[in-house]
Amino acid sequence: MPETSSNALATTSDNGRNIRPELMPESFFLLEKDKVFSQAEVDKFGIIAAGNSSVFRTTSKISYTGKVFTICPGQIFIQPNSGDANKVNIIQKPFSQPIKGLSIKYLVYRGLNKTDFFENGKVKESGTDFVNHVQEEFQKFYGSDGANTTPPEFLAEFLGYPNNSAPTEEEQQKETDPIDDYFFKTSEVSDQDGESGKTAYELPNVPRGIFLGNADEELGIDIVLNEGDYTVENDPNPFRLNLQYARAAEYVLDPAIANTDFQKKLIRETATGFIDVAAFYGLHAQGKGKIYVNTQPEPLENAEDIYNLIKNFKTANTIYLYIQSNRQRSYNFYGNYKASDTNDNNFKIGTDPNNMQEKTFGTDGWPVEEISNNASSVIVQFTTDNHRFAAMYVKQGLLNPSVSHEDYYLRSGNLLQQSDNNEDINYTQPITFDFIQTIDNKRIASFVQLIYEGTQLPILETNPENTEETKIWYMKDIDDTFGLINVEPHINAQTDYEQHYVADQNLLLINFENKTGGADIATVTTKRVEDTIMKDETETLKRVTYETLLNNIRQNTGSFFQSRSAYPENSKSGTLSFDKSKNNFYQPEKPYQLQTEIFSDFNGNTVTGLSLQMQDGTLPSKKILGITKTENDVFKTLIDEQQLNNPKFFFKNELEDEESYYVSSEGTEYRKYSLCIIGEDQQGTLKFCEPEEQVFVTTTDNCIYASEEYGRWVEVESEGNINNNVKVPI
Repeated sequence: MPETSSNALATTSDNGRNIRPELMPESFFLLEKDKVFSQAEVDKFGIIAAGNSSVFRTTSKISYTGKVFTICPGQIFIQPNSGDANKVNIIQKPFSQPIKGLSIKYLVYRGLNKTDFFENGKVKESGTDFVNHVQEEFQKFYGSDGANTTPPEFLAEFLGYPNNSAPTEEEQQKETDPIDDYFFKTSEVSDQDGESGKTAYELPNVPRGIFLGNADEELGIDIVLNEGDYTVENDPNPFRLNLQYARAAEYVLDPAIANTDFQKKLIRETATGFIDVAAFYGLHAQGKGKIYVNTQPEPLENAEDIYNLIKNFKTANTIYLYIQSNRQRSYNFYGNYKASDTNDNNFKIGTDPNNMQEKTFGTDGWPVEEISNNASSVIVQFTTDNHRFAAMYVKQGLLNPSVSHEDYYLRSGNLLQQSDNNEDINYTQPITFDFIQTIDNKRIASFVQLIYEGTQLPILETNPENTEETKIWYMKDIDDTFGLINVEPHINAQTDYEQHYVADQNLLLINFENKTGGADIATVTTKRVEDTIMKDETETLKRVTYETLLNNIRQNTGSFFQSRSAYPENSKSGTLSFDKSKNNFYQPEKPYQLQTEIFSDFNGNTVTGLSLQMQDGTLPSKKILGITKTENDVFKTLIDEQQLNNPKFFFKNELEDEESYYVSSEGTEYRKYSLCIIGEDQQGTLKFCEPEEQVFVTTTDNCIYASEEYGRWVEVESEGNINNNVKVPI
């Protein structure tokens, strides 16, 4: 019988082990529960035929007249609607995420009545729950000192709405302004005349389910996924999350606006940064989800009730399959996945393992597979070269109980075919995903998100002095780890002596060698930290540290081996303000700590090696790269000169053989790498670049890689005492 309860565990295998924690989604339905809405096929989220090609609609547009409610708590930013001067768009940045493991950057409600919010350039004195809420907060703010002061006029621009009569061009909003600039601005409490017209306000926070305003005849909703709070320098992607996007009556990704094939490809890639509102609510039918509605205090939890909320969306039964692969790009972005040299297909899909359809992944050329049949389960297979570390992580989705996995990681025999079974080893094992259905067999919209790295990515190094002389490198784990080299964070440091950090929210697959001869597998995010230390009373050293932050790990340990840390870490961007009474420069958070080991390299030079230790005696689950800012700037310059996109560090092994290592005269085993850059050029081709002035890093534990200058000026703990070989700036 089809699943009708939302209280089932996600999936189990291996006799009840490998149980994924419940999603436990919790949100508010944005429409009035008892108001009927409809949707035309051309207004649905996703891929829409457009002449001889197709476009991708990020806005799910419906015919609807009624109240609109906030889906979750968060900050509100109001903008004009470019299609109708009498309407506004609401951009909301979630304060807390409604679904665990699904990070939403923005919710965009398009087409609410302007008269519900503003009158004569000012916020209405009363009206909707939202207006009443912000008016109450505004009055409290200006009366907080207890004085009988008269609050200033509550101008529409205090909620972000543009002041078209701003006295200077600098104070006027521009359509090219990133939305992030308004949510991550640095502002101070001062009178109106003391700040720029762009920043003389604080965007209000509102609770979940607050009545925002009314829609007449038409409403659009976008859900933007979060990749990180930063801007990419020289980004060739024509799409921007800017005010032009925020103000649009509806938004469609159209490759036709691009000037080059690579730009068209990047526009298609952008589709994976959005999720359908029907699939968002459909996820609440999995794992104890709750959807609150305007008509009753208790939430809806039953699959039937949840489906009834979304059934009028044209995508109410659609499943979306997103796959992140090498270098955090979509599956086959680099063309390294295909069934054979003569067969470009790279994907099998079906409901019967003996009758699978072979095709190219993605619907109509987009890196999203839309599954629109009504089956309760779907089987998929992906191409692979069967390399040792081929692996998959199911970030979002329900694996069928028949699928063997390790805490939702699939690798080795759980992923790869066995050649002695007469199977097509160019494809993975069949992997079955289940979907929630109603009692009358109607499938509820959902979203499956995978991280899959099943084929190695070859990189071509060309000798600049002899272009016919080339060398092929295959990317290692560590070569697909540290990016963020040339991004600009939205939260800026105010002084040179703050820790300044930026995080990437996209998960990566990474391996850690273990004592059994195999590897522990983990998902991580990454962070870049900039800091300043003092070598002495007058000389400072600026440094850049890249580190992984553990999300989840699966380890294989025997009873005689140490276990590995499973300590989850925060992955937000920000700054750490300077305080001269404590350490302000970078150190990994406890229980991690650094140790040094002095040894001589093969040239007789003294090297300060670093290793990563755990205070609790476990093994570290972290990778770190430490270099000076001067060294980091070498690569930023190289990236700029070569106009590279999506650059990451490549660790070029001096020994070439990744299984070999040097042994110092002191008996220290170490590896040495020349740091290089791999990125996409303006035509989308992967390019290998090594700076003329090489930057070398060494590692003694395959966890922390550091340059000599970085290693010499690290504060470490030695026998329980702090070694004060560096000073805090004063």
